[in-house]
Amino acid sequence: MAQLSARRGKAFSLNEYLDAVRGHSPIPEMLAYLSENHRTWTDEDFDYNRSKDGSCEKCGTRALDLSPMAELKSSGHTGFDGEDVQYSKFIAERFTTSKEPFTLTPNLHREFICQSWIEGAHLDHIPEEHMHDPGIAAIEAQPDLSDGKLGLLLSFRVIDGSHRAALTHREGRPFSAYILTPVENLNSIFAIGAKKNPFFSVPYSPEADRVLDLMARGVVGPNVK
Repeated sequence: MAQLSARRGKAFSLNEYLDAVRGHSPIPEMLAYLSENHRTWTDEDFDYNRSKDGSCEKCGTRALDLSPMAELKSSGHTGFDGEDVQYSKFIAERFTTSKEPFTLTPNLHREFICQSWIEGAHLDHIPEEHMHDPGIAAIEAQPDLSDGKLGLLLSFRVIDGSHRAALTHREGRPFSAYILTPVENLNSIFAIGAKKNPFFSVPYSPEADRVLDLMARGVVGPNVK
């Protein structure tokens, strides 16, 4: 059986790893912790990306009318040995159907923006009917043995809505998001690096295997978060 490591090197079977993650605190408590223990921000975090040749990359991607299963959202510097992970927006959205969104604290609103790839020009292209749609974020919880006993190391992961979050911040309005639990976070990850995620909630199709192969060869790689 495959294994994953916690901080301080202990190897877990997949079942042991999942059991450890299931021991997380309630979502409001984890959000409060993440709001109080955010990363250090810099002014450069609000230097949004400029469109190339005057063309909005985000709008250009939507014009391709890709299958929902093809829309991946990248998140870097994760607890999976620092590997980038690629979230399936399609799967993440399935976990939001029975949830109510949380209004983010100012700290988490800023965190939502600052860890995201944001194209400045696209803020003025967001359709009016979607300006107030909640985003989607997840809480990553990695087993941690730093103090000699099992705990969870938490981090905040953005999956969808970074441009809407940036727009509301610019306008001085609050932003809300659906929050996935640490287990739902694991279930929504399509790839860790360019490898399959053993916790992904649906079987990998031949098309998904082809995408993974292209990612491994550096041919494709999602960059719009």
